[in-house]
Amino acid sequence: MASTRWWHREANYQVKAGRVALGLLIAFVLGVLAVLAWSGISVARAMPHIERAQHIAAELDTQSVLSGDTSQLDELQHELTAARGHMGGPIWSVAEVIPWVGPQFSAARTLTETLDELAHDGLATAAEAGAGLDALQPNDGQIDVDAVAALSPQIQSAHASVQNARERIAGIESAGLVAPLREGTAQVDLLLGEVEPTLEGTARATSLLPAFLGANGQREHLLLLQNNAEWRSHGGIVGQVIHITATDGYIEFSDQVPGADFPQLEEAVTPLDFDTELIFGDRPGRYMQNSTMIPEFSEGAQVARQFWLDEYGGDPSGVIATDPVALSYILEATGPVHLPTGDELTSDNVAQLLLNEAYLRYEDPAEQDLFFAVAADAIFDALLGGEAEPAEALRAITRSIEERRLLVWSTEERERVLLEGTPVAGEMPVSDAQSTRFGVYLNEGGGTKLSYYTAVGSSAAWCGDNTAVLRVTLRNYAPEDIEDYPDYLLATFDGDAHTASGVPRGITRTLAHVYLPEGAEFIGSSQNAVHLGQHDGRPVYEWTTDLAPGESATLDMRVRPMTGPQLEVLSTPVLNDLDVVPECGA
Repeated sequence: MASTRWWHREANYQVKAGRVALGLLIAFVLGVLAVLAWSGISVARAMPHIERAQHIAAELDTQSVLSGDTSQLDELQHELTAARGHMGGPIWSVAEVIPWVGPQFSAARTLTETLDELAHDGLATAAEAGAGLDALQPNDGQIDVDAVAALSPQIQSAHASVQNARERIAGIESAGLVAPLREGTAQVDLLLGEVEPTLEGTARATSLLPAFLGANGQREHLLLLQNNAEWRSHGGIVGQVIHITATDGYIEFSDQVPGADFPQLEEAVTPLDFDTELIFGDRPGRYMQNSTMIPEFSEGAQVARQFWLDEYGGDPSGVIATDPVALSYILEATGPVHLPTGDELTSDNVAQLLLNEAYLRYEDPAEQDLFFAVAADAIFDALLGGEAEPAEALRAITRSIEERRLLVWSTEERERVLLEGTPVAGEMPVSDAQSTRFGVYLNEGGGTKLSYYTAVGSSAAWCGDNTAVLRVTLRNYAPEDIEDYPDYLLATFDGDAHTASGVPRGITRTLAHVYLPEGAEFIGSSQNAVHLGQHDGRPVYEWTTDLAPGESATLDMRVRPMTGPQLEVLSTPVLNDLDVVPECGA
């Protein structure tokens, strides 16, 4: 009997314990449901604000923000403040630890907080500094270098805020998130990816410019105007060399010399790097016009500087290179300018006038050079005279930098450090753990001005056998009657059938120098590409094409890179781009 009573007591205890456990489970479930219900209501209230904020962020014009326009930013801040008002607190914190749903709440909070702090801190600071970017706007040829220097701390603070935001967004595990959160995270990351390089570039510029523009004493610089009608690795031959003096921000164009007026030397004006001479011979060092043939701009800039020193002396400490396409972007900011010839230069016609029409209009090269000089003076007078809209001027400069149409080198070590690793440094492609980078450098091979009519495209893609394919396509859009065009345009004399370098009259010869990633293994190519050697560890191949009007040619190179998963191609900036899609089976 005693054992029976014990059994009944034990059974009753187990029943009661089960009921308690069930009660606790029910209470827990009800608690979770209550937390989810409360949090869900909070999310429901926050979501309209979050969605509007994401839409504003996607449409945010960062160039306008950096020019001091806060209209979009104010609206973004309002929506994010409202969204954050429905998030956080103890109950929200509990929701964040619940399996599966917790990461959704955590991601929503992190995403909203990050974007809110970015809007109220980083972007607001950038906009505040942007309101002072008028200091970059020349006034009667002078830039307020003290005001530019004062902007530097604000821009650097804004840049640091954006970097911090990128780190927080990178910490969100987006794989398991619901679609709206996953898409929102990607959208914010995209915004930050656009803002960060602009802020970084602006931060470097505000650190570089004061001294570069003579805040600490007069500086001399050389401005190389490239001619894209005759390709060189960085864009085109050096058509004009402008000597600039800068004193306390006052900029003066003190001299202008056509590139063709410099002597043609028997040997290089200064010793070239061994690898440079291996690939290009000594031509870049014997002709001022060829100094932009060298893919590493720092070396080409020193060659150009030495040419100037030997002919004109002085002490130019900086070398800048740009082209007529970049000038067209400047004209978008300044508006049209008028020339003594009666021409009106606009963003739509300046490249055509300088790169083609001038050769058809003026047979005498001296008259062509005079036209180029007058046009350059007019454009830079408009820019330096303060006629450009600040926001548009910033867009023009940013676009020129992104397309590598604005390059800068300095003799000053501090300035070189600031330029290092940026697009304006004009460095050869460097591969790393994230990216595998190719280089495609184009050089006109017949002395003609027919690159004006040639379009080019290049792209790379991975194939299934762990190899990459680089595709380069050239297409000649010259008129069918190009043989009847002026001799100077065709690099011939008195109607000769061939140029001095042996190219048939009217044929466009292009030498494409393909730089493979460091350590890459060459597998094969669809065309005859000659291996020239290595340039700082990069295998280099030369592909030569002779194209008549209407013809095209495509090179496919298959390689096995040894670096990062993202493929990029650094190519010569040209007037006419082609979209190309690599094919693994080619």
